[in-house]
This record gives sequence, structure tokens and C-alpha cells, in this order.
Amino acid sequence: MRRIGTIDAVAVAAIGLLALAALTGGTSASFTATTVNPNNLLATATLSLSNDKPNDGDLVNVANLVPGDTVTRSVTITNTGNVGFTYAATASNANNSALWTDTVKGLQVDAKRGATSLYAGPLKNLAIPASATIAPAATDTLTFVFSLPTAADNSFQGLSQTFTITYTATQLAGTAR
Repeated sequence: MRRIGTIDAVAVAAIGLLALAALTGGTSASFTATTVNPNNLLATATLSLSNDKPNDGDLVNVANLVPGDTVTRSVTITNTGNVGFTYAATASNANNSALWTDTVKGLQVDAKRGATSLYAGPLKNLAIPASATIAPAATDTLTFVFSLPTAADNSFQGLSQTFTITYTATQLAGTAR
């Protein structure tokens, strides 16, 4: 019997490795590729409004009212943000005189947008409902007719009432973009 030599053993091992490599598919190299979406941005809007009478007493500052007097003033609301909104308005008092607390003989107001009355009644209950949409940079004008009713009696002499009207903007509903 013949003995297998070292060279023969190496040759058989090499043939075995080549056969094994052929069965496993050879090399494991493959192609790859990538792509990116760089520098994406999502940013929020700015909801902001202003009015043309922002300082103390700018809207109304009248003394010596008598029963039956009316005072008409306008204010322009401006959308200073970059998103549309609606806004509403309410009044709050700084002092509690009968001009504020008496809803019959005290101060009254008629708030209008153009010819449309939005609220008419006691100043203390002023509640202007939401406006139509005010687009960025657009304006809306409200007219207030303040009055002291003829029913105001001698107990109203010498009184004063300080109040603030607050305009509150609300963003429009979000949408799918």
C-alpha cells in the first residue's frame, strides 16, 4: 500500500477547501448605495396682534359725562404675525364704581364691525365674539359707542371708571400639509 505523502495531503486539503468555497457561493462581496434628505426643517408660526390705541387712555379718555352723553371711538386690530387668526374681546375693570357695577344706569357700550352690532349692553359684560379670519398683515376695525344712560341719577355724579379691553387671538385649526 502506498502512503500518502505530505504533498499529496496538502493537495487533497486544497481541493477540499476549493470545493467547500464553491458550495458556499464564493466571496461575500456586494454592492451598496445610500441617499439622504439633508437639512429638513419644521418651524412654528408666530401668532401676534396689535392695536392702534395701545397706551393708557388712547381709546377713550373723557371727563364730565352727563346722562345721555355718547362717546364714539374706533380701534384697528392688526395681525402682526405670520398666521391667520380669529380674535375676541372682553372688558375688565380697574375700579368698582357704580358706573361699572350698575348694569342699568351704569356705562353701556355698543361694539360694531362696520354697521354690524357685535355687542350692545353694559360695559362690564362686554364680550365680542370671534371675528372672521384675519390674515397676516391684515386689519380689522371695531367701533365702540360708549354711553351714560339717561336713567343715571344724582348718585352717579363725580364718579369715574377705568377699564381695559383685551383682544385675544386664536390660531386657526391646523391642517394636513
